[in-house]
Amino acid sequence: MFTLSKENRINASIPDQDSLSDAIYINRDGKIQSIKVSVAIQHPYMGDISIKLLSPLGTEVLLQNREGGANDNINKVFEGEALEVLQGQSTKGSWILTVQDHAAQDDGILDAWGLDLTCNEFESYKSEIFIADSTEEEQLVSTQTCRFNGRVTKAEAEIELEHPSIGDLIISILAPSGKEIILRDREETDKKFLFRTWSNVSLQEFVGESTLGTWALKIKSFHSDPSGSLKHWKIRFHYESEEDLKVIEGIGPKVENILKANHIYSYVDLATTPVSALLSLLEENPEIGQFHEPQSWPQQSLLAAQGRWVDLEALKADLHGGKII
Repeated sequence: MFTLSKENRINASIPDQDSLSDAIYINRDGKIQSIKVSVAIQHPYMGDISIKLLSPLGTEVLLQNREGGANDNINKVFEGEALEVLQGQSTKGSWILTVQDHAAQDDGILDAWGLDLTCNEFESYKSEIFIADSTEEEQLVSTQTCRFNGRVTKAEAEIELEHPSIGDLIISILAPSGKEIILRDREETDKKFLFRTWSNVSLQEFVGESTLGTWALKIKSFHSDPSGSLKHWKIRFHYESEEDLKVIEGIGPKVENILKANHIYSYVDLATTPVSALLSLLEENPEIGQFHEPQSWPQQSLLAAQGRWVDLEALKADLHGGKII
């Protein structure tokens, strides 16, 4: 069992008669046993406020529904029965908190919110052992497939192997794009066993690469003895989710490129980007952005992030180029 804790301190305004959404991304996968949600809000009339949490699997939990009357502010940890519906779900992915102000006049601020997740490991599988075939130059290629789509922000690699002469090896990792980084190039040593972790400094050139696809570890031997075995290897990513933003009415390939060039890769990213910021990006690219209306993009993106595709299509039917008609 292990615990995951993460907090966002955002100090963002809650619009009157509108909502504010913010996301926390959990990288590690685990099976939820219990969950606590901490929320800190400044508002002079809490009876105007509702708070919802959306899990990565699309389960929505209403944490607070216009309770508190004329009391001001809230600094509370939600736990217990209301959140039991999330037990057994995966921790991994985007968790979205939505705070809605149902009345006019009073201004509010979401100061911070966080998650505390107590989890069990999902069932794990033993690593395979690979043994190189005899060729003119002994070369072992081991592959691992990444099935999630994102952009690498940090990478680490861990390798464990035995060989009669570690100093006669060239070790490299190949990304799905074909980019290759050499980790070790026949460095002199008399060791016959290697267990090492290469940090993000060594793998810096993978930053910005797509995670999706097959990653390969290549080990080439220039030693006369063909024996040797790879006991274990893995590559770990920190990444930003990447999704098809062209699903959003009003966004085509060129606008999608602008958004992703500014680190807006996912529906959650777009849903939590203020319309004013989107307008600024479009104004910086007038030859592309002058004909686009981004006012509905965050609303559309929130529906996409929640997996509410029927509601999204209904909303898009009322739009023309992203603008409500």
